[in-house]
Amino acid sequence: MGKSDKHQNPVQDLDLGDGLSAPFRSYALERSEAPRFHIRLVEKTQRLYPAHKHDYFQIVYFMTEAPTTRIGLRSYKPRPGSVYFIAPMIPHQIRFASSTRCVVVYFDLDFLRPGTTRSYPISELVRIVPELTPFAWQGHVDFNLEESQMVRMEEACRSMIEQHGCDRFCATEILRAELALMLSRICQDYELAFNELSPALPAIGRDGGHMRRIADFIAENYLRSPTLDQAAASVRLSRSRLCALLRQYTGTSFSALIREMRIEDARERLVLTDEPDRLHCWLQR
Repeated sequence: MGKSDKHQNPVQDLDLGDGLSAPFRSYALERSEAPRFHIRLVEKTQRLYPAHKHDYFQIVYFMTEAPTTRIGLRSYKPRPGSVYFIAPMIPHQIRFASSTRCVVVYFDLDFLRPGTTRSYPISELVRIVPELTPFAWQGHVDFNLEESQMVRMEEACRSMIEQHGCDRFCATEILRAELALMLSRICQDYELAFNELSPALPAIGRDGGHMRRIADFIAENYLRSPTLDQAAASVRLSRSRLCALLRQYTGTSFSALIREMRIEDARERLVLTDEPDRLHCWLQR
């Protein structure tokens, strides 16, 4: 479909002790004056990205099965046709095995909609830019494409890869149009799911600030086995309120979520890295 490339920036490490660290920044080109857009094919790459977040929108489309991916406080097991929409500043962790084949797209809002600035939370932004709706509902809808949808998605990705980085006349306009059309078609494909969810979750942005702080704290600190008291103090909530929000949005408890994330992380590291002995000792702490 195209060629992959290396474009990662150096990342700032969060020291976790015992030689473990977790970068918590971005893996993208720094923004200059022009709004960012990038697309790349990932294949024959084995990598475990630590939890991180960034200030742009990202789409990850899998054409094969892949190791467990985590977005916010929810984990996913990608299969062929799985697509994930990661809104700005949402912590996430992506893992690639050598057999993984996927397309990664990221873009700034003003690339998609020139002149529009992201001064609203995502739940409000979708009223102005409705094609961003999948980013608002990522935690509530599983975007697993059917065969015909996969064909359409891969055609769009192929077109964007061809146009990206070339000097042809109107290449940027074609990229913008392909991206908007791809997002809009996903919106139409999942319109029924969005409509059904809306009455059940009428205030999707109501707890957004709380949940973002909770997700940030857990993503930054789960390797340390933080306590509930530490989490509550960090996110400025009572223990009971924190537990209630986690139960409402994830269906599990704080301690169970931390344990699940640590086990999940260690399992993937055992497969994707050469550090089994150190990780076995660390997991027993």
